[in-house]
Amino acid sequence: MKQIKRIGGWQCWINFYKDYVIKTPKTKEEIEENVSRYLKSINKIERLEKIVKTMLDDIKESTKIIISSKIPKKLLADAEFLEKGKVKQKRAVVLSEALTNSSNEEEIKKLIKKTTSFLIELWKYGIHEKTFKIWSNYSVLDKRIILIDLFELTNNKEKVKIQIKKRKWNRPEKFRKILSENLTNYFINELDKKLTIKNLDKYWNKNN
Repeated sequence: MKQIKRIGGWQCWINFYKDYVIKTPKTKEEIEENVSRYLKSINKIERLEKIVKTMLDDIKESTKIIISSKIPKKLLADAEFLEKGKVKQKRAVVLSEALTNSSNEEEIKKLIKKTTSFLIELWKYGIHEKTFKIWSNYSVLDKRIILIDLFELTNNKEKVKIQIKKRKWNRPEKFRKILSENLTNYFINELDKKLTIKNLDKYWNKNN
């Protein structure tokens, strides 16, 4: 099938086709080039080695987490692991686009509720997306929320507890890039209600 376009993220090259994408992990040198450009712009180039190592480790560790999990592939855009670390996934509508394309507040709220419930669904398989890059790491496919970025995961429950206690999702300035102030507050409130120690203990690894 003919390739439509190719873009580069922090960790991967993404080749787009009509119905699917192929993600190819970047080499260390390619990641260094990307990260160093950003760090130079904020005068923090001394962090380069640590950040690049973390990103490379994340790719390896996240792949192991998924392969060893019983998580249904439909929750991961029917992810298939190919040769040389490549991943094939169905194309989907990124969550930021799905939210901004809707002018109906009630529909947006339904999508927000689906998203927060999906985070609990991942917990059932001992998986946690640790960056809370909600706009870019999640998508909508067949009216379901799915995880499309597979390389920023942890299966360490104690690390998840720390994030819950710190409310790592509480970054309203990020939400306001996509949502109104009212919907921003609604989204953060829904995350506060769902992402609790009580729910973590109740659902963590329940389906593995």
